[in-house]
Amino acid sequence: MTYDADPSADFSRFRTYSWAYTAAPAGVNPLLTQRVKTAVESVLATRGYTQATSGEFAIGFTLGSRDRVEVSSLGTYGPYFRPWGGWGGYNQVDVRNITDGTLTIDIYDAASKAPVWHGTATQEVTSTTLSAEKVTAVVTAVLANFPPPAAAAK
Repeated sequence: MTYDADPSADFSRFRTYSWAYTAAPAGVNPLLTQRVKTAVESVLATRGYTQATSGEFAIGFTLGSRDRVEVSSLGTYGPYFRPWGGWGGYNQVDVRNITDGTLTIDIYDAASKAPVWHGTATQEVTSTTLSAEKVTAVVTAVLANFPPPAAAAK
């Protein structure tokens, strides 16, 4: 999980939030989008933030995935003597197709419409359906540093 924050932003004045958009982005599972929104709302509620029609900060998020191939050589095993000379062994290679899912949450100052916070998490996705519990865990991890630690101390 990584995050970035505007050091000049005054996070201590944020108490209410609104969504930067209401419709699910085209091509994104609307059920997954709703799970993310519900998880964000739950995490923010535990920190004392409330949703409002026109909040002091606005939240947006993106979901994405990327496929990659992972190749691992497990090394040589089973030494044997080759009849034509010399020792040999079997080399085992493991090839896996992996899908990495990425959740990015952006927070904007509603008054200036300027971005003030950005958090991202990427992890391997093993299923096309992500449970609400798994989504909540990822959202909690992304928002772990919101507000940023320096801003919380102000």
